[in-house]
Formats: sequence, structure tokens, C-alpha cells
Amino acid sequence: MNNDAGKKERLIRAAMELFAEYGYDKVSIRQLAAAASVNSSMISYYFNGKGGLYEAVIKELLQNFDGFVGSISSNVIDPREGLKLYVKTISGLFCKYPPSFVKMVYREILNPSEVFETVAVTRFRSNFALLRSLFERGKQEGLFRKDLDSDKLLMMFISTISLYFLARPLFTKITEQNLAFTWAYLNQAVDVFLRGIEVENHEKA
Repeated sequence: MNNDAGKKERLIRAAMELFAEYGYDKVSIRQLAAAASVNSSMISYYFNGKGGLYEAVIKELLQNFDGFVGSISSNVIDPREGLKLYVKTISGLFCKYPPSFVKMVYREILNPSEVFETVAVTRFRSNFALLRSLFERGKQEGLFRKDLDSDKLLMMFISTISLYFLARPLFTKITEQNLAFTWAYLNQAVDVFLRGIEVENHEKA
């Protein structure tokens, strides 16, 4: 069992890097097997083919949101802390995987695969609904301004955080993008965003 688990893990890791770098269609089963140092028949044995391996990669990525989903679903966490937890989850996702991971995200956004549509989009809708519930609960508890539309807040918040990581390859050509800069940006972005939607700051203005 341990040997099987190790081979499956190596295949998923190798597939993640190759699919991210070259795209699903341009990666062969032979390349995947060689990168993972396993026999090519193992891809069919463990994943029922290349498509199943790609699905396993997508599911691996989605597992990074499990902690966030569990915390938000409890309905106990302060909405502001829930938004910060989302930021931490997203930053952890992009820092955990190789830089080529950004290419995979871009590729799926611009030209979603069937696997992405069936496996990931449903999960994203669920996660976005949880984020929206934070804004709604923040309004109900008198923390967030009720005059702001929750769907628009959701889009603004996700874009502010996620697009930074997607555009970072370009940003690195303009200014140094080390870990300290990234955390400073994220903290400042969340602080500015919250100041704009919190009732207390709005009333002071």
C-alpha cells in the first residue's frame, strides 16, 4: 500500500508540473511516467488513463480549500477573519506549487477543459457562495455597509487577491517580488478593502 501511495503521489506531482508547463494535450503518457519514474501502465492502473490523472491533479489543488471551507461552514468565525483566511488559503496555494502553476490557471480560465468544468467549477461555486455568506453575515451583524452589493464585493475581493498572483510574473520585471513584499501587499490590500466596507470607518468619514 505504501509503495502504491508513493507511486500515485509521484505521478500527481509530475503531472502537475508537466500539465502546468505544457498543457494537457501536449503531454504524453510516456513523459508523465518518465517524470514520475514509474512504468507507463501505472497511469492506467491508478487513474484509468491520462484524463483520470489530470482529474486527480485538479482534485489535489482543490483540497487546499478544505480548511477554509471547514472554518467558514461553522458560521462562528468573524466575517473579517474569514476573508483573511481566504487570502491565506489563496497565497498558500500559489506558494505551494511551482511557478508554472500560474500557466495552468491561465489556461483553464481562458480555455477550460472538460475535467475542470465538471470537477472544479462546481467546487468554486460552492466556495464563492461561502465567501458571499461572509459579506451577508457581516451586513447582518452591523460590521459591513448594507448599501454595498455582496456579489460585487465578492468579485472585487477575489480579483484583488487572485489577480496579484496571476500577474506576478509581470510584476517581477518591474519591482522585486519576494515573500516579504507579497505578504505586505496582501495585508495592505485586505486592510484597504475592509476599511472601505466596514460600517465604523464609513460613519467616521
